[in-house]
Amino acid sequence: MEKSMSAGVEPGQGLNWPLLFTAACGFALYWGCFFTMLMRNSFMDGGVELLWYHLFLRVVFLGGSGLACVIIARRADWMASERGARVQKAGAWMFSVVAASASLAFHSIGAALPLAFDLVAWGLAGMGLACLLMLWVELLAAFPAPGRTAALLGAMALGAPAYLVMNLLPFPFNIGLLCVSPVLSLGMLRVLEADPATVPAAFVPLAESRGRARWGASFKGTAVAYGVVFGLGIGSTTRIAASEPLFTGIACLLALGAGAAWWGLRRLPDRIRQGGSFRLMFPVLIIALIPMSFLQGLPAVACNLLLLGCYVFFEAVGIDLALTLAEARRASRVHLAASAQACLYLGLALGHVIGLAATSSGAMDYATLSAAALALVVVLAVFVTFAAVAPLAGEGPRGASVGAQGEGGGAEPGEGGFQARCEAVARGAGLSARETEVFMLLARGRGVEHIQNKLCISSHTVKTHVYNIYRKMGIGSREELLDAVEGD
Repeated sequence: MEKSMSAGVEPGQGLNWPLLFTAACGFALYWGCFFTMLMRNSFMDGGVELLWYHLFLRVVFLGGSGLACVIIARRADWMASERGARVQKAGAWMFSVVAASASLAFHSIGAALPLAFDLVAWGLAGMGLACLLMLWVELLAAFPAPGRTAALLGAMALGAPAYLVMNLLPFPFNIGLLCVSPVLSLGMLRVLEADPATVPAAFVPLAESRGRARWGASFKGTAVAYGVVFGLGIGSTTRIAASEPLFTGIACLLALGAGAAWWGLRRLPDRIRQGGSFRLMFPVLIIALIPMSFLQGLPAVACNLLLLGCYVFFEAVGIDLALTLAEARRASRVHLAASAQACLYLGLALGHVIGLAATSSGAMDYATLSAAALALVVVLAVFVTFAAVAPLAGEGPRGASVGAQGEGGGAEPGEGGFQARCEAVARGAGLSARETEVFMLLARGRGVEHIQNKLCISSHTVKTHVYNIYRKMGIGSREELLDAVEGD
């Protein structure tokens, strides 16, 4: 029997791969700029060699990014308007202007710029890049779930070589590329928005969204704590002398983190999207932090880079989770994504602050900081294992159950009416008894992994049943299945 099945639940989606590739390339320009700002001397300011200065400016950059995300999350309705989109695009332009002005001023006077100037510049740069990120998050919501995930992870993977090129080019080409990249990214965003194949996702008012989906307090707290660990690891790379091998290693780990997220979302979609990424990273974090507590030189550098790969994995999964839950719960995409990013930026900033305070005061060296980060990871492991860390507020210990490809939704209030509608649809489509069981679980937002465990059948059998269900119902996606149940 011929099947057109993806690795998840959906059969042939009719994905527009040229459109997705364009989106990945445009979004990759953002990641190239962000990684450059986060990892090395942004604005290519080679005259500043003080470790504390780099860390301090990075804290301001992350603070600006977090502040912008908080504003966007709280004003999600206005940001979704045409005027709000223009303001966010102006923010992206602001990054290019600030980066160009700061770099040209430094190279013109040949001396370090005043601290107050740098603080303003880095804060505005962080806000500008956060605006660009949210614009791309909103665009990704227009794609079907499999394509959305592919575009997101492809963009992060392509952002790694973009980072490498930005850091290896000589002045003024490096700063020129850094300044032009957000503008080019906005141009590709506009091309995609104007393409008839890009159908924007439905607008969801913030008032309605909050009633359907809100991040749980334990989930947000855990995300901040992980950000602290990543901030300590990323901040410690600043003490390593800049070199081509270091830039190459950073680029490789950035790409590896995106690849690991792709593998996880393909192989363990339900587990990852129910907060399982917290647990999956424990072994890797411990492997990275234990050697950092007593090793120096190249082994310590390798451990730093491994933490960077974990951060990219966490970042990718977090954005995918926000978009998946927003689609499943019919909630505001911008609000969920911006809120999650604000928590992560807060953790990263706190990690840099702790590293800055400890090393500048002489209270701790990086080996001791690594041991403290390891202790924090152990505490997190115990907390996540024994406490119910559900992504959304008001959920049970297992968290949100969303489909393997991110589509579907939970049962509506009134379980009896929902059950009756599902049974009526199943009878009308002529589904068999087993297909009806699978159909009922699909309608509740369950994915392949959950269904195979629930019914004690293989994933291949589940996909076969899903294919037959879609064929008999004459549909091609989980969203159409839900529309059939809801009578849309």
